[in-house]
Amino acid sequence: EKTMNRWTKFFYTMLLTPLLLLGETSPFTLITIPKAGSHLFIKALHFMTGSPAIWHTFFPSSCYISPEKGFLYTHFCLTPQLEQNYRALPKLKKIIVVRDLRDVAVSIVGQICKAPWPGMTLEERNAFKKLPFDQQLLFVINYEYDVYKVAKNAPNSNQASLARVARQAVQYALDTKNLVVRYENMVGEEGGGSLALQLDELHKLAKFIGLELEDEQIHHIASQLYGNEQNPFGKEELANYQSTFSKGKIGSWKTAFNEAHKQAFKAKVGKALIDLGYEKSMDW
Repeated sequence: EKTMNRWTKFFYTMLLTPLLLLGETSPFTLITIPKAGSHLFIKALHFMTGSPAIWHTFFPSSCYISPEKGFLYTHFCLTPQLEQNYRALPKLKKIIVVRDLRDVAVSIVGQICKAPWPGMTLEERNAFKKLPFDQQLLFVINYEYDVYKVAKNAPNSNQASLARVARQAVQYALDTKNLVVRYENMVGEEGGGSLALQLDELHKLAKFIGLELEDEQIHHIASQLYGNEQNPFGKEELANYQSTFSKGKIGSWKTAFNEAHKQAFKAKVGKALIDLGYEKSMDW
């Protein structure tokens, strides 16, 4: 372990040095709750840095990536190995993207119906698709599976159960060294939010990674966040990441949740909702 940490720190130093010499952005990674507008934030950072986003599930992948070639991003739930790698890189800045977990649950239902979901077998997914929506939503709220199983069956994904994602997202969001940004602030008017909050979130992102952008530049970035005209994923990669939402509106849970969903959610991840600042108590 000590040997691995020495190598990891060495590779980090190799990554950091050209950034310091060139006066560019600080090295950072983007970590998002699944279905929390990852592509909006990826696009924003792409427009700010001029670099494509590069998915990672382990280190030291960064040692092979020069700053101009890309920045790293991944989803919660992180594997234990990746968390250990991060601890060995204390100067690596972390941008944490959160969203109301109730809306996340609703969005996951739609995603499972459209495409395979990490940790679910083909048989489980076929059975899921035959359920009525109310039962599908309960399934998503309650479903637990092992992160090692996900890593084995879906090695390019770290996503796990909603409860696991919530616990880890809270852990990273409460670390004051990290920048916490919110889906609800980033979606802007097209996602049912506000332009003012969107612009403020973009300013926070830029400042955190070491950039001072003018208001005009921030407005221009905001105007390009939706649609598929711009490619933040490198050559020919956008086809795998068509933007940006199926619906993606704020507060969709309010019409989707019945009392059974509320009680299941409170029992499973209710405290995380409070810790992330979306409720003040369990009385909702």
